[in-house]
Formats: sequence, structure tokens, C-alpha cells
Amino acid sequence: MAVSWGGYESLQWPVCALKGPEGYLTDLPFNMVRLYVGIEEAELLIEDLGQALGKV
Repeated sequence: MAVSWGGYESLQWPVCALKGPEGYLTDLPFNMVRLYVGIEEAELLIEDLGQALGKV
């Protein structure tokens, strides 16, 4: 698993993905999501996030 290597696309990275064989590899909250914002139009990103959050 890897994050963007300088790409232009937006990504989301859930902290729960940082679980290793000996437990979580971070002190960050389990339900935290980090957003890597690319070069898409702000309106499209806001719409996508709204749609995704509306499903949880």
C-alpha cells in the first residue's frame, strides 16, 4: 500500500489502515481520515466528500 508519489489526484487515507501485526502504528484516532487534495476543481471535491459523508 502506498500514498501518492507526487501525483495530481486526490486520495483519502484512513488511519485504521495503519494496523500492523503488533497493533496500530500510530497514536492518531482510529476513525481519522487524512485527505491528500489534488488539482481537481474545489466544487467537485466538496460534492464528492458530501456524497461520501452522507452515506456514513
